[in-house]
Amino acid sequence: MTSTPILLWSQTPESVDITIRLPNIEEETVSCENNKFLFSCSSQSKNYQIEFDLDKAVEKVSYNKYDNRIAIVLEKADYEKWDFLTKARGIYKNNIKIDWDKWEDSEEEEPEGPSSGFGGMDMDSMRQMMGGMGMDSMQQMMGGMNMGGEGDEEEGEEEYDEEDEEDGEGEEEERE
Repeated sequence: MTSTPILLWSQTPESVDITIRLPNIEEETVSCENNKFLFSCSSQSKNYQIEFDLDKAVEKVSYNKYDNRIAIVLEKADYEKWDFLTKARGIYKNNIKIDWDKWEDSEEEEPEGPSSGFGGMDMDSMRQMMGGMGMDSMQQMMGGMNMGGEGDEEEGEEEYDEEDEEDGEGEEEERE
């Protein structure tokens, strides 16, 4: 039986980089003819294969094999941004993922002005900023903020209780 490996891909203006993490890769085949990408190998007595049409043209393919991965470099025919790795959208959607650790955006792609929604902050900075924060930490951080909702009702109830006490009416009297 043949399994489909997981590909991590990123790009620079000149190339598309693909990383496939598998231990002890043997009998690997990496080819890119007529913009059809093909990878196959065996790893720990298991066979892997993936094949698809690339979204854009490639001039050259090269790769380096390591102990726990294979790094493939596809040199782009035109120095343009690829929005997708595959020509067919949605193919291998669970097996082809973006390698955010290697992704490089060109300066001209960065949004300008306050309309970017992040005030000029890139996604890497945001990911680092939020990286160690769990839900508990976030709730503690936001605990002092008046965000509306249940917190307002509690304040209103406290004020109501204080007014009742000032008037000489307590909660016990209201229950009777």
